[in-house]
Amino acid sequence: MERTFLEILPLAIGAAISPTGLLFVMMILSGKDNSKKSALGFVLGGTLFLVILGMFIFFTAKPVVNSTNHPNVTSSIIDILLGVLILGIVVKSVFFKKKPKTDAAKKKKKPYPIMGFLYMFINISTLIPFIAAVKIISMNKLAPWDGVFILLATILITMSMIAFPVIISYAMPKESQKILGPVNGFMSKNGTKISNVYFTLMACYLVYHGVMGIMKII
Repeated sequence: MERTFLEILPLAIGAAISPTGLLFVMMILSGKDNSKKSALGFVLGGTLFLVILGMFIFFTAKPVVNSTNHPNVTSSIIDILLGVLILGIVVKSVFFKKKPKTDAAKKKKKPYPIMGFLYMFINISTLIPFIAAVKIISMNKLAPWDGVFILLATILITMSMIAFPVIISYAMPKESQKILGPVNGFMSKNGTKISNVYFTLMACYLVYHGVMGIMKII
């Protein structure tokens, strides 16, 4: 169990690095009417999507992969492909920069849980490492409850960056602005650079994981 958790931890951390999601939540918190509840709804909506997707992959990945002629090779190839996709995200981020649209978060009467759900649905930079992590959990030989526990831990880690401002706003309402202001400024300036560097390392990790899996078979 500990080995599996350490194996997926770099991927879970990579899935958590979401500067756009963090800035969007902080924009919601800057609103006037029920901003904390709105931000919490957004986070819960995103969490719900990950729970649904995570449980689906957890219960289907192993049977699907095992139904192929060479399950271990198939699993390793999936890791390599996911690593290449992550590199594609980095390349797109570097050469096709797009400013995140967070102004919509200020508008009133938005169904924030639905927005959070849909945001996570299209947040490819989070989904790819998350899917890779859950696939590894599913493929490893774990007791059922151990697998579920690691899956839930993966979801919590994945949502940690987006949930951080909401937790601070509830736990430390008076000091939240002093804490979140510098965080907002730092992530606005450096968030993309940090994510690109870590995503590159994570892509290399996945490709290495896949190649080593194939080498063990040969």
